[in-house]
Amino acid sequence: MRERHDMPLFELFCSENNEKETKKMKAKTKIIAFLTMALLLFVAACGSTSADTPGQQPDTPGESSPPAVTLAENNPAASEQIGEGATTFRFEVTDGEGNVNTWTISTNETILGNALDEHEFVTRDDTGMVSHVNGIRADFFEDGAYWALFIGDDWAMEGIDTLIIEDGVTYAFVYTEA
Repeated sequence: MRERHDMPLFELFCSENNEKETKKMKAKTKIIAFLTMALLLFVAACGSTSADTPGQQPDTPGESSPPAVTLAENNPAASEQIGEGATTFRFEVTDGEGNVNTWTISTNETILGNALDEHEFVTRDDTGMVSHVNGIRADFFEDGAYWALFIGDDWAMEGIDTLIIEDGVTYAFVYTEA
């Protein structure tokens, strides 16, 4: 490549403009990537984004509801050890009034969503988002609330359908008003 002082003025001008444009494009790409990531995290943390299932009675925010399966009848009592398997984790649900129910779950599943489905703890809406946890609805658009997923004391950075279960870890859904 030629030295800058050997380049004709036109080539020098185009070269500097291309460098400036490249830097601008890289900055814009980083901003778009950051905003996309933030949006995905928000959507992953939200509850339902659609109306309730047709034929279902309307829910009161934060109260138990009868989804397709009546979860209260099928779920074991809180603080109970349930399931069998090689991996054991703790699962907590905090409702809209701050009441916490806790289970110790053993499973052979590797994905959190599959383990929670196995014991019918979660219901998803037609978009795949968690709409009910332990029979309690949190619908962002109807209730102004969503289910926040935690791993220990930290916000989960992915949803239940991709989160790999770690033995001895606590996973929690917390009813959160927006």
